[in-house]
Amino acid sequence: MMKRKLAVMALALCMAGAALTGCGQTEAPTGQLDSQPENQTEIQAPVSQPEQKADHAEPAEGTENTFTGWLPAGVEQVMAETEANPELEQAIIDYYEIPEESWEATKYYYNYVDLNGDGTEEILAVVMGPYTSGTGGSSMLWVLPYADMAVNQSLTLINTPIIVTKEATNGQEYGTRGLIVQRSGSGAETEFVLLTCDDGVYKEVNDGEVLESLEGVEGTAIICNDLLADMENGNYLTLAKK
Repeated sequence: MMKRKLAVMALALCMAGAALTGCGQTEAPTGQLDSQPENQTEIQAPVSQPEQKADHAEPAEGTENTFTGWLPAGVEQVMAETEANPELEQAIIDYYEIPEESWEATKYYYNYVDLNGDGTEEILAVVMGPYTSGTGGSSMLWVLPYADMAVNQSLTLINTPIIVTKEATNGQEYGTRGLIVQRSGSGAETEFVLLTCDDGVYKEVNDGEVLESLEGVEGTAIICNDLLADMENGNYLTLAKK
């Protein structure tokens, strides 16, 4: 218990001292974020959650580190993949131009997701580290494993878990599903925003539609890991080569 309190205090102190200069950022970072102190803890503490009327979903059996928090009852919870993915790691390193000395400090979580319902899985990967994270959240890559791990898009200011909506946001059978994420940072209240996809590109978090409630939302929440528990237990993947 004391160890967990110390971890939470350390995270809070690190985050309080960081000034997020990239809140309005729409392009993926290609170097160390200005908002990151050199020794900032890479994993972001779960942000404070606004009160929700919807019932909380129960975690699946055997997922004791699942973060349930604000997830409504109509959302299935899925933990991140536990197997290292060398091809994905290389895509992350190349895209963000992360030097080798920062590989150990850069953690990543990922899930396979069929975003447009065509039966083909893509990858959503959240990358947490000195080159990809700030007080408003971390960076996420939308990667195409069937196209040599090509990066389709990068998003910033991402907090986990992430809800992939059950239905496509444009109402079409093979339209792309929406993403619901938490938006926070710079002293602002936490909000839930819906990111819709147009012409193969999702809206940036700062441009998402603010949701007044999550009641009635259905879909799948990915990367439902309890990040603080993972940090304490060493239960995470890094870019460091094994």
